[in-house]
Amino acid sequence: MEIKIENFWYDLLLTIISAVSGAVLGVILPKLLKNNKDDSIIQVNKQLIFSQIHIEQYHYNDTSVTPKGTPHSSSKERSMSDGEIFFVYILGSLILTFAFLKFESTISNLILILIVLLESTFLTTSYVVTKKYCVDKSIRSILVFNTISTCLSPILLYLMKNPLKGPFVNKEEILNTISKDGILFLLSNVNTFAFLFYQAIGIIVLFLFLLFTLIGTVHILSMVNLALQNRLSKVWSWLFKKTFRFCKSATHYICVGILLLLMSFLLVSGILVSLITIVTAGL
Repeated sequence: MEIKIENFWYDLLLTIISAVSGAVLGVILPKLLKNNKDDSIIQVNKQLIFSQIHIEQYHYNDTSVTPKGTPHSSSKERSMSDGEIFFVYILGSLILTFAFLKFESTISNLILILIVLLESTFLTTSYVVTKKYCVDKSIRSILVFNTISTCLSPILLYLMKNPLKGPFVNKEEILNTISKDGILFLLSNVNTFAFLFYQAIGIIVLFLFLLFTLIGTVHILSMVNLALQNRLSKVWSWLFKKTFRFCKSATHYICVGILLLLMSFLLVSGILVSLITIVTAGL
């Protein structure tokens, strides 16, 4: 296989820039935790307990919210028929699969850059927070989970191009055929179409997982900041409230993260589509 040296250096440069940016961001975020008060030394020695901070901040931020009234159903509104829903589903899946095929290389590079950026940020943030503050097992486990799981995420990008199961697919040939016969060509082979569609969904789930880990890290930083009553308390309080639902407990957070990773793995690797094919063939 011929390797284009220009693309290699370009990808290497983007990776280096992402790593440096992530490291810088990982240093800047903990710097925002710096306290201007004279009693900062005493506060640093205080152990930061995940559940205790949640209880304190939840009651502090528990303000009455006016419930939104349910919108009155209009007589003009009508539900979509089964045929319309099926048509929209097929059209959406065709567009998504085609976009995945056409921009697979770009998507892979962007996600890889995002992984390097987040991994550098998580490593730096975890080191600074755990070294500077006395945190409990829950906070430490979330930081460690983010770091390790994000580090393993590139395996899913490898499986995207080298799936474990599923039909052999020449994606370049399929793109060339689509340019000649149109996007409906994807429906000519149901198994291949399902395989590519599931891979596209798996990449979306992977992106959601990376976003989920970023939200978890921001939540931890907001907890530490609010517990120590540091600068930008209003900003961190807003971030705490917005990210609270995703990180109610360390166990809940890690289980959701593992579930997202497992879903992405089954979809991208072709295992799920193979299992569905076996089950449907046996019916």
